[in-house]
Parts: sequence; structure tokens; C-alpha cells
Amino acid sequence: MTISGVLSESKLEVAVTSPDNRWVRLVRKLATAQGRDKQQAFVVEGVRAVREAVLCGQTVVVLVDEAMCHQTGIIELVYLSAPVPVISVTTDIFLTLSDTKTPQGVLAVVRDIATSLDALLSRPPPLVVVSAGLQDPGNMGTLIRLADAVGAAAFVALRGSVDIYNPKVVRATMGSLFHLPVCHDIDDNLLLNALLQGGYSIVASDVQGKTAHFDREFRQPLAVIFGNEGSGLSSLWLEHAELVRIPMPGRAESLNVGVAAGVLLYEVLRQWRQTSPPASL
Repeated sequence: MTISGVLSESKLEVAVTSPDNRWVRLVRKLATAQGRDKQQAFVVEGVRAVREAVLCGQTVVVLVDEAMCHQTGIIELVYLSAPVPVISVTTDIFLTLSDTKTPQGVLAVVRDIATSLDALLSRPPPLVVVSAGLQDPGNMGTLIRLADAVGAAAFVALRGSVDIYNPKVVRATMGSLFHLPVCHDIDDNLLLNALLQGGYSIVASDVQGKTAHFDREFRQPLAVIFGNEGSGLSSLWLEHAELVRIPMPGRAESLNVGVAAGVLLYEVLRQWRQTSPPASL
């Protein structure tokens, strides 16, 4: 199908050229955490991520680079997006909106998809993955993706963690951000009290842990806490979480948080699959 065919059949607004277009202005506002918080929305970029955003039902608008309207993946998105507005913009404008070096030609504005902590824990999910101060967007995105991969039923980002709607975080999740309930900007004490009241077993990975992770029996419901890349866990979590260590018989002093999370969460998955796993596992 030709570009003109895509534009006419999907009723795309043809090649917005003005930087003052309301949708273009909105995307620019969402480039900062302050703007995202004020607008209660964020930007998703790339064909796969936009597809997941559209399927989650919270998409406000889709913007397409006019020069890429003919690409198969974008054509499919145009039809999948209905009745969400799909706006064609000139390449020059799209490049000012994109956060990537090699844009795929499509981005979307999505409403805040977070839920409240009360709603999240009203029916205790068997596995909650928690960021307790992660700062690197790549690590945060990886942790969300891992939580999705192992079948975790919820993800919580505590106050002080990098914004889960940071473009680099969203991109690193590869669409997993839309696959499980998420909470963000949650106070540590609020989460701790909720977990204790809910009967959760609270576990964290730490080199000082007395028990190797594969020697520990992981019970449901379970919350797994991952601390800051540099300073590790706060005193609150060091006091209230059971620390388990990942054995490293080699000479490495530590593991990247993404690697450590993968090792620990897949041990949880392995144990639960051998017993009586919850539906999500």
C-alpha cells in the first residue's frame, strides 16, 4: 500500500508541519518528569512498544513520521490504533520529538497506567518485585521486563527510584511495562507495612546474606527487593528483609543488578514450578 493510501484510508491528518500543533506540544511537555507528572501521561516510542500501548487501551494519540507511513509495521499500527487519533508529522518535527538515535517513525502518548498500592495488594499477588532506589534507566527497564518474564503479578517502584516513565526505562522494558500492574513513587514505610499486614515473605539479594539463594525456600506471597546500584539497600530493608546471597566462587566482587535479579527471580520460578505454582507461573 502507498503512503497516500495509508493516509486516506486511516484518515491521518496529512503531514503536520507546525511545531505549535497541540499534539506536538503535548509530546514535548512529556519530555520531563515534571511534565509527565503534571499531564499524567508519558511517551512510548517504537513499533513494538506502541503496539503494546495501544493494546492496553490507555493510548491518547499516535504520531507517525510521514516518511515511514509505508512500512508494514506502521501500517498495521494505524489500523490497530482505531479509534485513537493517528497524526502524521513531517520528518523534521518527528526527529525533534524522538528520544532515539535511529527512530522507528512512530510514538504514542499514553495515560498514566499506574495503580494504587491499596488496589494492588487488595488481593495479595503471589510475587511482587520492588525497586528500592534503582537509578539507572536500563536497570529499571530490565527489572520490569524480568518481573514480566517470570510471571510476577505486580511491580513497585519506591520513592527515590528513577521514573518508570523515563523514555529510556520505557524503551528498556520492551513492552513489559504494559503487561503487569505497576505502582510508582511509593513510600518505603507504606510498602513495608502493607507487606507485613499482607503476610508477605520479604527477601532481598545482598552479598552479606547468610543463606545462598538456592538454599532458601521461597514462600508465597513473596516480595523481592532490589536496592540502589551503588549504595545498596536502605537500613529499613536491611532490617526487615531476609538477605540471601548469590554464590560467586569466582573472583568477581558483585553482579550487575539486572543479572542478580535474573538469577534470583528464576530460582523463585524454578521452585514454584516444582510445587504448586500460582496461575501466573
